Amino acid sequence: MVSSIHGHDGAGSNSGTRARTTNFQMRMESCIDSLKFSRDYRASLPQYLSRFTGYRPIDEELPYEPLGIPPFIWLKHIPLEVEVWLFAWIGAFTSILLIEAIMITNTAFHEVYHSPIIITSFGASAVLVFGAIESPVGQPRNVLFGHFISALVGTCITRLFVLDPNYHQELSRNDFSGNVFVNGALSMATSLLAMLVTGTVHPP
Repeated sequence: MVSSIHGHDGAGSNSGTRARTTNFQMRMESCIDSLKFSRDYRASLPQYLSRFTGYRPIDEELPYEPLGIPPFIWLKHIPLEVEVWLFAWIGAFTSILLIEAIMITNTAFHEVYHSPIIITSFGASAVLVFGAIESPVGQPRNVLFGHFISALVGTCITRLFVLDPNYHQELSRNDFSGNVFVNGALSMATSLLAMLVTGTVHPP
């Protein structure tokens, strides 16, 4: 009798938790929906722009027709699988090459901010954008806003840690430093939370 009562109470507690979670999600979705356009403006854009933004007409089926401009009109002469491989390689190579060039040449990133060459994050983005082109987290909205939100969150949190006069010295040491480790973990976790709330999840 006692065990059945406890089991019932546990089930009720779980149901209450799920209900609160659902209500919170509904409120967040309502807030986000209020910020959306009344209609999808991308439908009125030229095809090459609407395609870039991730828009696909509802009545359009896979595989999508290539854009009617060179070199895309030539793609019908090669298999779709080869087309995906080709553009994935070109896109990844070009984007990473440009990022490396910006970060190591005489630009503000290198001369003023002394930015490190951050390839890991952009490498993950390149895989999603060019190698998993239909993935929800690889769409332009997620890529742009995901990186922006994560950069903003990470910068704000790091600024708080930099207020500690010993923080820069801890960065240059090879031994364990609590502030440095906590900064990285806190920035990543908070960035993920912000992307989940705004619906722009993307590897930051």
